[in-house]
Amino acid sequence: MNSYYKKIYSYKESIFFIFYFTILVGYFFNEDTLGGAKPDFLYHFILSEKFSNNFFQTLRDFGDKNAAAITRNSPIFWIIIGFLNKIFSLETIRLLNTLCPIFISLVFYKCLQLKYKNQKKIFLILLSSVIFLSPTIRSLSIWPYSLIWGLLLFTISIYFFLKFENNNNEKISFLLSLKLLSCLILSSYIYPSFGIFCIYYYYYFYKKFGISKYFFYLLLYSVLLSLPAIYYIFTKDVLKIFNDAQGLDIELSQAYNLSNKIMIISTMFLFFILPIINWRKTLIEFKKTNHRILIFIFIFSFINIYFFNFPYIEGGSWGGGFFHKLSNMLFYNNFVFYISFVLSIFIIYFVLFKKWNNYLLLILLIAFNPQFTIYNKYFDPLIYILFLTLFQLNMDKHFFRKKYKIFQLYFLFTGYLTMAFLKNYWL
Repeated sequence: MNSYYKKIYSYKESIFFIFYFTILVGYFFNEDTLGGAKPDFLYHFILSEKFSNNFFQTLRDFGDKNAAAITRNSPIFWIIIGFLNKIFSLETIRLLNTLCPIFISLVFYKCLQLKYKNQKKIFLILLSSVIFLSPTIRSLSIWPYSLIWGLLLFTISIYFFLKFENNNNEKISFLLSLKLLSCLILSSYIYPSFGIFCIYYYYYFYKKFGISKYFFYLLLYSVLLSLPAIYYIFTKDVLKIFNDAQGLDIELSQAYNLSNKIMIISTMFLFFILPIINWRKTLIEFKKTNHRILIFIFIFSFINIYFFNFPYIEGGSWGGGFFHKLSNMLFYNNFVFYISFVLSIFIIYFVLFKKWNNYLLLILLIAFNPQFTIYNKYFDPLIYILFLTLFQLNMDKHFFRKKYKIFQLYFLFTGYLTMAFLKNYWL
């Protein structure tokens, strides 16, 4: 058995490229395990061609329902695609786009090296290679979309943040802050939702620099880089564009129902961390918890269940996450989903150890998805990457001490990918 693991270890660097080869196979067969990646790309590619032919008119019309340019995407990514289309063929652009997941996995691996310095290289490589099993990563690397490139830039910002967090030199920390802000702002230009995480970063800037010249320089830098986006927002009816892009005839109270987002995103969080957490240790924490805390969690859960108003559509076309779909497919109601939500709230409380920065990240994850529809693709593999990098928890206790955990992790993500294949190609 030891010689077997040594053999794997000697070829550890090739793991990334073996997984990347599966992306190339998917490209050859036009894989779309998300089910909507191909039509999304083809729709937006038409807009990118319009940018190539008439840039300023297309920019004015971008997002306008009456101009057949309805979308809630940022125009930046599709301007870039339009420019590339003047140089390369469509298939070449798609092939180049398949490189994105290997960049994400390599940067993610570098983040894990910073975060878990004492762990073996092979385990960190295996942890970072899991993203190749993500239906979101696979589909959006084959059918170009802004989310995946925004995720790459955001992951790079996490890398600089981890270096910032571990650095005690004020000037070097300031330079690292500029780098991570640059990456975050660029990711927000590509996919605007990532901008919400500036709140998390500024919380740490304040902790390190206080109200000082460095803090104000960072604020000024952010404002200056954001001026084009601010101008764009004020010259567009952003709320109308956003609502038109949903394409749904629903009331605002339902579209922005906070309980919908809290419940669905919490259960998505539970799904992606299931194989990582140590259930025995979590149960021990549960037994030691003050009964008042338990009562509060139950009350919080029941309030959200009472206000929950997210319908299940055949095929899950409005999203809802794994547990919401499973509950409705098997039992034609939300009962299993409600149980999984209560469980997720308990897990969040016990696993994240009641740390303010962890709860701040959860709040930002909820704010990351402002629209009514809540798809897995927005959080896969974002939750997984955040859980292993920015969330603060005892990974030795939950994961690294149990070597079989890596197999559980791959079992979950392989099963998730298999279900996506079955849903979109056989069911």
